[in-house]
Amino acid sequence: MKRSIILFLISFLTTCGLIAGVGYYLNSRGLLTIGKPAAAQPQKPAEPVAAEPEKPAEPAREEPTAPEDVTPEETPQENAETPVTTEEEPTAPEETTPAVPEKPVPPALQQAPRSSVHACALETARALASADPAAALAKLQEAGSLSPEAAEVLSAWAGAHEAAAVQEVGTGRRANGTEYTRYRIHDAKGGTDVVVDVEPAEGGARVVRAFESPREATATPQSDSMAVTEAFVAAVKRGDMAAACGLVRGREVSNATVAGLCMIFEEGAFSLRETAPIRGTFENGDRAGYLVYLTSAASPANVGMELQQAADGWHVAAVALDNLLSTYEKTAHAEGDCYFPIVKNPKGGDSLALYFAFDHSELTPRSLRQLQIVAELLKQSQGKLNISGHTDDVGSERYNLTLSQRRAESVRNALVGFGVAADKISTEGLGKSQPRRTYSEQDSEQQVDYIRGENRRAEIYLDFVD
Repeated sequence: MKRSIILFLISFLTTCGLIAGVGYYLNSRGLLTIGKPAAAQPQKPAEPVAAEPEKPAEPAREEPTAPEDVTPEETPQENAETPVTTEEEPTAPEETTPAVPEKPVPPALQQAPRSSVHACALETARALASADPAAALAKLQEAGSLSPEAAEVLSAWAGAHEAAAVQEVGTGRRANGTEYTRYRIHDAKGGTDVVVDVEPAEGGARVVRAFESPREATATPQSDSMAVTEAFVAAVKRGDMAAACGLVRGREVSNATVAGLCMIFEEGAFSLRETAPIRGTFENGDRAGYLVYLTSAASPANVGMELQQAADGWHVAAVALDNLLSTYEKTAHAEGDCYFPIVKNPKGGDSLALYFAFDHSELTPRSLRQLQIVAELLKQSQGKLNISGHTDDVGSERYNLTLSQRRAESVRNALVGFGVAADKISTEGLGKSQPRRTYSEQDSEQQVDYIRGENRRAEIYLDFVD
């Protein structure tokens, strides 16, 4: 019994000794903190001894950088040796004074070019729209895409104007066979545009000619054949019959032809084609030919023009409407709406035709607009004009004679209202005796109605002699 107790005590004491030894070892290495007070930890010698020798090295690292980055004014000698301002001086002029100041390009000049010739016109317009047109034009001239003569005109124009858009006028052919494309550069402020002629060149295109032109494209005795063609088309498009007739010489182009063209554009049946609306077919000495391309809901059409040069400049000598008349016929849907306003007069020449609804003598809004176009020309004329009224073949002869007279009187009263002198106008009613067209038994009901509608009209013979 005593022996067992003695062995137990020996084992217990041995175990306690081992535990105490391990605890002492861990505590001496700083790996055991259980049972120690928190205040005793800062007294360990390892922590302050390791941190203190590293602090003197910090000033040595800060001495070369602190004076430059934080307080350069405290170290003038070091700044004198390596001045900071010497690195900024060469870059300052590039940021504040560029060679050509940038300026937003107008939206109309940002379109993609269709060809090298169109690209040249766009580049020229962008140069004119830039903040420094003179410098931009000089670069184009150095690149060989701008002639000195054109550059001089463009520089003068840029002094008082600003480019906003480029409009293609058409293509032409000079007497020597050289082809060119003409563009009108619109002034953002309105008024006077500048026109440029661009010719293909090696590796691109070149502006060879430039001249100023009013926005309404009027012509002068010095204008070339294309400028006169453009002026004639522009006058017709805006309904200025007097201006258009002022560009015509001779009897081959009647007043009714000019009036009819004005009315076609006014009512919106046709418009100019956007790309190359005017195309030169020939120019030989004192004669030149052009085709004016139009678009419509039905199909494209064109008007042929021939110009002749005289002592007072170029003028319109002939106008061919065959293709236009054929296309216009396709757009006719109902009476009084789409009938062509130019008809052949039995006495020779052309007449202006105004159409009426069945059994009516009141003018339609379209007819009133047409009369307003010709009124200005009639007011300036010293001659007299005759208005004849007509009907279809429905109804008695006596009734139709009265109806046709009322139609002629309606036209006369409208012209007097627009300022034409009443004593210059005579009227007559012809009933159904002079139909424009006749029908046959083989024609459909729709065709018969259309032909009858074309006969319900009043005609103004405009080809009178003053």
